[in-house]
Amino acid sequence: MRGEDTDFIHRLLRRRPELESDVKRKLASRQGGGPEGIESAAVAPETVEDALRRADMAAIETIVSEQRPVFFAARDAAGQPRIDRENAAIRGAEARFLKDRLVEREAVVAPLLDRIGRIDVEGIAGMPYVGTGWMIDDGIVVTNRHVAEVIARRSGQGYSFRMGAFGRPVTLSFATGHLHQDDSPGLSVPVASVLYIEPEDSDVDIAFLKLSARPEIGTLSFLPILRGGVPETEPLCVLGYPAKAPPRIIPDQALMRDLYRDVYDVKRVAPGFVARQEPRLITHDCTTLGGNSGSALVVMSTGEVAGLHFAGIYLRENQAVPASLLHDYRERRRWLRPPSVEARTGRGPATTAAAPAATITITVADGRVDVAVAAGAGLGGATGSAPPASAVEAAAAAFLREGPRTLVAARVGYPEDGRGDGGAPLIMASVRQSQLVESRDWPDSFRGVPVRYEAATLSEQWDARATDEAVTDIAYDDDARRGPEFQLEPVTEEMTVRAHLSPEHGLEEFENFLAGAGAGARLDAAMYEAQGIRIAEGIEEALARGVEVELTIDRRSAPKEPGEDAGEDAGRDAGDPLTAPVSAEFARWGGQGYRFRYRVAPSGAGGLVASAYHIKVTVRDDDRFWLSSGNWKNGSSLPPVDEAMRVRATETDLPGNRDWHVVTASPTLSERFRSHIRQDHQRSGEPAGRGAAAPRLLVLVPAATEAVEERRPPSRVLPPLEVSGRIRAHPLLTPDRGGRIYSDAVLDLIRSARRTLLFQIPYIGMRGNPAVHRGNIDELIDALTEKLLTLDDARVLLRAGNSRFSDNRHVAWYLRSKGVDTDRCLRAIENHHAKGMVVDGERVLVGSHNWSSQGVSVNRDASVIFHDRRIAGYFAEAFEIDWDRSNRVPVKRFVREMPEILSFVGEAASTPPGFALRPLDEAMGDAMNGDAAG
Repeated sequence: MRGEDTDFIHRLLRRRPELESDVKRKLASRQGGGPEGIESAAVAPETVEDALRRADMAAIETIVSEQRPVFFAARDAAGQPRIDRENAAIRGAEARFLKDRLVEREAVVAPLLDRIGRIDVEGIAGMPYVGTGWMIDDGIVVTNRHVAEVIARRSGQGYSFRMGAFGRPVTLSFATGHLHQDDSPGLSVPVASVLYIEPEDSDVDIAFLKLSARPEIGTLSFLPILRGGVPETEPLCVLGYPAKAPPRIIPDQALMRDLYRDVYDVKRVAPGFVARQEPRLITHDCTTLGGNSGSALVVMSTGEVAGLHFAGIYLRENQAVPASLLHDYRERRRWLRPPSVEARTGRGPATTAAAPAATITITVADGRVDVAVAAGAGLGGATGSAPPASAVEAAAAAFLREGPRTLVAARVGYPEDGRGDGGAPLIMASVRQSQLVESRDWPDSFRGVPVRYEAATLSEQWDARATDEAVTDIAYDDDARRGPEFQLEPVTEEMTVRAHLSPEHGLEEFENFLAGAGAGARLDAAMYEAQGIRIAEGIEEALARGVEVELTIDRRSAPKEPGEDAGEDAGRDAGDPLTAPVSAEFARWGGQGYRFRYRVAPSGAGGLVASAYHIKVTVRDDDRFWLSSGNWKNGSSLPPVDEAMRVRATETDLPGNRDWHVVTASPTLSERFRSHIRQDHQRSGEPAGRGAAAPRLLVLVPAATEAVEERRPPSRVLPPLEVSGRIRAHPLLTPDRGGRIYSDAVLDLIRSARRTLLFQIPYIGMRGNPAVHRGNIDELIDALTEKLLTLDDARVLLRAGNSRFSDNRHVAWYLRSKGVDTDRCLRAIENHHAKGMVVDGERVLVGSHNWSSQGVSVNRDASVIFHDRRIAGYFAEAFEIDWDRSNRVPVKRFVREMPEILSFVGEAASTPPGFALRPLDEAMGDAMNGDAAG
């Protein structure tokens, strides 16, 4: 963001030329990093441009960040609104200037505060409010489209509130309170309805809400809107409710805490200046956070609204709908016009709403409803021609907003005609299994695009649920991991790496690793699933030798509580004589006096991870570690395989999953992983402290297994490869910095590809709403797609047999819609659990990270990128072996029933025939972490 930063400094100096020497001094003070650099500041560069070219990024960002304070809104003794001038971080000369201007104009700004409100929501656990709004007309609140879409969707000719937790509708209120040291809602008026949401294809992020008719509304006069532009020298301020942002959005959490006094979700006043003014956009540099969406951007001197804040880049440039458009919408009373696209109901005849510039034809035949938009009105294609995939994607997003309320997902799909990925693109809409019958009465087409309905996968249902089940923010302790022993930067040093594969050598190599720990040694282990008799035996043998073992595990590998049904554990492979919970031995090991300790990593909104402690790393104190894509499971990731079986492997396939492993001797890498694992252990608390189990959401899972093509034997078996030398390696962990440690490094790895990119991953969690960008995961998917389009050899190998959880066809459809030749570059293979990528035969990613929204962000996983052509070549050969025995992704879905998340807590009154009940968190452990087969 250096361009935005330098623009900020140029604007600052145009307004305040007297600060030039101060700015140059600060730019120069960091050069050289010591007294010489500070001394050189006395001889200023000839121009600010010279200073900017010489300055490092930290010096520039410091000047930007220190200039924009944030103030609390408050009330005086008489209950009148005021601005708290004292409890704010004033960092820099212009910050002091803005504070002085705000004090001078408090009589203008403060009375506006009671017409700014927080849009509170009830019915979505963990989400007390969705954004900010303000009075734009009598009884009418304006906010952003993306705020309104959280709580409402198109329904017929209007909008209805979405369902919240457990199937209940959400309720909203416009609350003008929520102040620092007084969190009462103040004047709180229920929101009667959502009047209008600007269509997604518009660049105006705006929506209107209608308040309930209450006498107190008369005290909420609407805000004046500016006519004309804003001088660059005229201070503005944003009035709204900033919400705390996670590290993946605001990396400098210390600065955020300082500016906001570590208090969020309360009304604030943030001064600044205009940056750019365009006909459909105004930008400003006031400090904002996520909850500011819908805030009023106000001119300090007049109290007029210059814009409706909707987005931006923290501390640099924020974006707002300009006053000219706000005037237009208010004068035309845009909220009184019905939505300008066709309306429909779940059953019965469809109706048509006003639709300028479009001809809509509605046909009802044989109980089916078809709604078509004439060419040029909806998708813009020629009559009779297939619409482009991009237009179908936009139509799918609109259908998800405007179609039947019970839709779970909608995306670009292709017909199941057996010809590659099919013919023309269409809308594939997902609904719950139990609602497929009802979908027979729903539209066959939308905006002239055919619509097909399928039962939603478990991961689609998961993504569509409210935030109480889909945790996106956690209490991970980044701040406690600042020392050099925690750094996750690339390391170059003398090391030995032993690369090997499962099923061929996985267990043998891991048992050798355990055996290498002698009396008095220590093992620090972090593990998702521990379900193997041979694993338990190997650990006990180490304990008996006097080895100390400290283990941090996911809840699914923890000992069962008294009365808890052991059969519900998703990690148990029923009927496998080699599978038993390692946790069953924990109490016995402790009773025998072994030096053994374990703790269970907490998950959820207040936990260390969102839903899964999915890491697979064990570190010996002789600076050697085992890192893997596979779990401690003899039935799958680490099956017993002897030499006789390996000799016959090309004729009779070996049992178990394909997993990638490395055992690495490296002092620095071992220290980094060990430090993080020990900190995890410290954060996890005592294992006996789990307490009474809370009621758990349940999921109905089809009892029948999915039929898939059998994995063919490999053409050859690769023995382990051991290499030594000076090697560059980059350790990666999530949820450090909200997943940016992993995502930034893997983005760089993908973008570095010039010749080849080979990616082996169990599944890719595709979004079910084309209008939603999910951050890390979609950035990675976009980068991968670009390489699949441009490289001569870029290929992706998925796992077959997981259609109930994450359908591989969704990946194929998305890539095809972007122009990728999926026949050439996409395949699937059964019993594949590796998570690795080889780039140009020179760099390789090995680890446990799955490509899901949580897997690359807020779950605990570990990977390493090795910059070594020997290691990369080994795993590239493993990829080619699997590619040669893989199959195309099927164009049809052969599995009949999908799992269904129930909308209540507790036990079901009855279970339908052919289904079994499972706790949601255990079922999602399979779906989100790729371990349905281990």
